[in-house]
Amino acid sequence: MFMLVNYVILLWFTFIFIYLTTSLAKTDYSAYDCGNPSNRLNYTADSKFKTNLDTTLSKLPTTNNGFGFYNLSTGQGIDRVYSVALCRGDINPDTCLSCVKDAIVNVRKACPNNIYVTAYYDHCSLTFNNDTLLGNNTIDRYNYRSGAQNMTNVALFNQALRSLLDKLKADASTGGSLRKFASGNTPGPDFTTIYALMQCTPDLSKQECNVCLDEIINMIPRYIPGKVRGRILVPMCNFQYDITWFFNESTPLVIPPPSSPQGMDVHF
Repeated sequence: MFMLVNYVILLWFTFIFIYLTTSLAKTDYSAYDCGNPSNRLNYTADSKFKTNLDTTLSKLPTTNNGFGFYNLSTGQGIDRVYSVALCRGDINPDTCLSCVKDAIVNVRKACPNNIYVTAYYDHCSLTFNNDTLLGNNTIDRYNYRSGAQNMTNVALFNQALRSLLDKLKADASTGGSLRKFASGNTPGPDFTTIYALMQCTPDLSKQECNVCLDEIINMIPRYIPGKVRGRILVPMCNFQYDITWFFNESTPLVIPPPSSPQGMDVHF
């Protein structure tokens, strides 16, 4: 009987361990954007675009600039594939790479044969299409998410949040050509603390980053008004805030950049 009890306990802990490790290994789903449903562009299995896309996504994980930014373009003309992946600036290199690899696998299942695709996750985002991505801060596709709970003092909360986001926007936009990321916190009403982070893809200029972040900040009243937590993401910039701490305080380790130039350009 004693041995049976021990066996059951061991089996239970083994189950819990397997469950936790497999769950943590998975990339948390946020959203997939497979293009405009009314005018969705698709590629065929035997197309040159599909060949270029296969090549691009297989090589994209090797193009990390050392700060969680990946970009690669493959092919020429209308069959050219542009791709960009961006990891959240506080994420460690292993989590970053795992997120990008998972996104590449999952997005092909979620958006089969689609040309204009973006996948948003908690730790990274991935975009590919047949149009230039680098330096493009045009916002025509976006994703937002918020908690159900509302703040009791919306006016004071919005005032504190806006002040924090404006500061983080200034810090992120001046981050240089390798990483444009900032995080911080500020006191809020009713004894709360507001935590937030902001990020742009590092290929954007300071002005382009500011414009991108301004546009999504201005979406707050429409999409996430008065919520205790929220995030708005577009392919080239994003922000997130919460009244509970959610990001890493310390700067993650920088991984060495690849030996070949980051952001490779492959022609076929």
